[in-house]
Amino acid sequence: MISLIGKTNNKGFTLIEVCLVGVVLSLIFAISWPILNRSARLTQLETTCKEISYTLRYARDYALNENKYYTVEFNIPEHSYGLAGSARYWPKDIEAGVSDQKLIFSPDGTSPDFKISLKNIQGNICTLKLEGSTGKTTIQTQK
Repeated sequence: MISLIGKTNNKGFTLIEVCLVGVVLSLIFAISWPILNRSARLTQLETTCKEISYTLRYARDYALNENKYYTVEFNIPEHSYGLAGSARYWPKDIEAGVSDQKLIFSPDGTSPDFKISLKNIQGNICTLKLEGSTGKTTIQTQK
């Protein structure tokens, strides 16, 4: 529409402009999706490793406080771990290898040295090591 001064009066977007914005947004999303997905899987792997570490610390603390033995069991085929009677699960797309299926904490808080390695489908590896005499855990991630 032409106004009295002779300038056109555009109060909206044309269909072509809207389509161009849609194409640009789609391209940005398509480029960033693999990066975001890779980052999310790495975060999931590291979170799983930390949750296992918390369970080991919990079992050690209870062994010390209650002055009795506590066992953390790992069931690799079922993707589970936990204290007797309670199971926690890690995602099915994460493989695990453990140094021992059962980790026993004695009343003085000590245990055998322990190691678990978790690997996601992208090949990232998170390794948790427990020093049995001190209860110190270390987590290392290889990307």
